[in-house]
Amino acid sequence: MQPQSNYMKKIFGTALVLSLAASTSFGQGFYFRGGLGYAFAQAGSSTDGTGQPYNGTQNNTNSLTTYNLKGASFSAGVQGNLGVGYLFSDHVGVQLDAGFGLSTKKYTYNANNVTVNGVLSNVSIVQQAKTPVVMMPSLVIQSGGDKINLYSRLGIALPLNTKITEDQIITNAPGTGATEVDDFTFKVKNYFSLGFSAAAGLQYKVNDKVSIWGEVSILSLSAYIKEADLTAVTANGQSVSLTQVSGNQTIKYSKTANVDSTYSTQPSYSQPFSNVGINVGISFNLGGGSNHSHGRKTDNGDIDNSKPFRRR
Repeated sequence: MQPQSNYMKKIFGTALVLSLAASTSFGQGFYFRGGLGYAFAQAGSSTDGTGQPYNGTQNNTNSLTTYNLKGASFSAGVQGNLGVGYLFSDHVGVQLDAGFGLSTKKYTYNANNVTVNGVLSNVSIVQQAKTPVVMMPSLVIQSGGDKINLYSRLGIALPLNTKITEDQIITNAPGTGATEVDDFTFKVKNYFSLGFSAAAGLQYKVNDKVSIWGEVSILSLSAYIKEADLTAVTANGQSVSLTQVSGNQTIKYSKTANVDSTYSTQPSYSQPFSNVGINVGISFNLGGGSNHSHGRKTDNGDIDNSKPFRRR
């Protein structure tokens, strides 16, 4: 009976140590995190398939054309983040994040004094991604400190939604002297494309269940355009039936495009979604237990784990 008693004590002791280790918020186990941040465009000025910039201005005179171009990324703006992770040890884990745009930046390219259908016009092209969503599975490496935890993650980016709304606004005086404003609204779809994501941050443990974190993140992603569909037309603010609009209302894009006289198929080009983000949030440890010792203090203040507390 004595050997069996010693064996049971070893099992109990091992189980106790493992349960204490798993109960820390920076140790093993599942966790859930959420946060908010702002993403800045990580790119120079980008152009579309016609060579027109996404962001900036173009002014034309009789002898000179001047440009003022700026960087663009359709994932820039206010962003949210939800994620779940699992730590295999105090220092290594995996994490799955969903990053989504809450208020993405709108980009406008203005071309002044250009000829459209033989009429001198001002053209504005306004583009904005509508709630882009990117899944980011990654490997997590962390310091595993008791209160302050430094961490980094590196993984791939899987775009789930990269649709863009584009308005082509043409302002001119077509022979009548009265200014006319025509707005052609397109829905732009993109091909699926892999990217990568990374981040470095700091986490502070409030208690055994809750931590707050802040990080700098990087997303590197470009999506090739697949299709543009004309969805609405207005003239001076009044809706126009699409049956009254001539020309292609759907344009297909391909990396192996054959362009004919109808121009219904065009060569594809990449659209920028890269960014650098600053994010803050909160993390919840989904494991149970406490990080405090279950022993009792001796007279000199040390912890004595040899004798557990007993009910009197």
